[in-house]
Amino acid sequence: MPFINTYWFFFIAISVTSQQVERVTYDGAQVWQTSLRGAEDLLLIKRLVDNQDISIWNLRPTRADFLVRAQHKVKVYRQMTARNLSHTVLIMDVQRRIDTQPVTPALWTENTLRIGHRLSWKKYPTLNIIEEYYNFLAEDYSSICRVQSIGTTAENRTIKMINITNGNPNNEIILITGGQHAREWASVTSALYILHNIITKFDKQKSYVKNKNWLIIPVVNPDGYVYSHTVDRLWRKNRRKFMYCVGVDVNRNFDVDWGIAGITENNECKTTYSGPYPFSEAESIALRNLIESLVPKPIAIVDFHSYGKLLLFPWSARAQATQDLHLHRQTADFMTSSMFKSTKQNYSLGATYHVVYPATGTFLDWAYSKGVAHSYVIESRDKGELGFLLPPEEIEDTGKELYAAVRALAKRIKGSDEDSPNKSDNETWF
Repeated sequence: MPFINTYWFFFIAISVTSQQVERVTYDGAQVWQTSLRGAEDLLLIKRLVDNQDISIWNLRPTRADFLVRAQHKVKVYRQMTARNLSHTVLIMDVQRRIDTQPVTPALWTENTLRIGHRLSWKKYPTLNIIEEYYNFLAEDYSSICRVQSIGTTAENRTIKMINITNGNPNNEIILITGGQHAREWASVTSALYILHNIITKFDKQKSYVKNKNWLIIPVVNPDGYVYSHTVDRLWRKNRRKFMYCVGVDVNRNFDVDWGIAGITENNECKTTYSGPYPFSEAESIALRNLIESLVPKPIAIVDFHSYGKLLLFPWSARAQATQDLHLHRQTADFMTSSMFKSTKQNYSLGATYHVVYPATGTFLDWAYSKGVAHSYVIESRDKGELGFLLPPEEIEDTGKELYAAVRALAKRIKGSDEDSPNKSDNETWF
């Protein structure tokens, strides 16, 4: 009998393990886009989300992009038709699109062994490759950069930050974050592109870049990022386990406007679940503790996301403008002009509440409420045609335009007399 019990124990354990690693697939799922004419249309979209018939990819006051599974397409189509809502299919088969972006890690080759790392702009990197790159930087550029731990996740992974400095204690601090949302891989590669270019070309940088302390956290949510590579490409949240479901939306877990009825999501099974209380999550705690420990506080934070080609500023949950609206508009305009100059891509700008949708507990709003006047979010490429599944061929150009944005921000903060993005500083940025 003990042998039989032991046998069944191992059988069950193996079965559970197999279930945990089974990859989520999206065969036959599509991404639709529909125009919204007003509150009634928005209520229909919300009802479809609440019934788990669709999953929102991007929501604006006048437009919604959403994923609809194969088994729900007829039901969703009928409900939309009843309201005379038409749609455009942006992605015909989501799984086929996912399959065009294999997540197998790059192999060591003669070239990668020579340069000391496997990071490239031709392929989305796994967390292991990213951390290899951190080690390379810490060894080869130890005079200007350090790799620091700022927290530990629910699955015992380290949240790592790259600290780039010329050693001047009077430098102003700019903090860049990526990867709060696991599926937004372009936010991670853009942060990596920026730290790579600042560090490896540090001697050639302008003074307004050199004389800043750059704190860059490419992967705020490493548990979710790994899960999006190994199990579910479209996973958004972290990986903390609750009674029925897994994960909190890290970017809804900050203690600002948290708990507003009708906006804050209290259902732990929803993709925008805000957590049981503010700062319940290791990732949001790590960012809070970092900012509260810095003296002086950062002069600016830029939080990378995708997608939509937007440059956003506070507020996210309040309709009224901030007291720094003029500053935000001028700076955001300078940044978007510089982005256009770099890659000829147009980014729209505005307050999150009005440009996208109301959201509570965001890092953007919390940082601003703590005195970081220059608080921005950049939603990178594209505008919905490929959404979160941006092809690897666009990694480098996306990185270039976000690099242009943060350099423009650094220059603007300096108050340079060369503030016009149309003036050349006789420098090759990329």
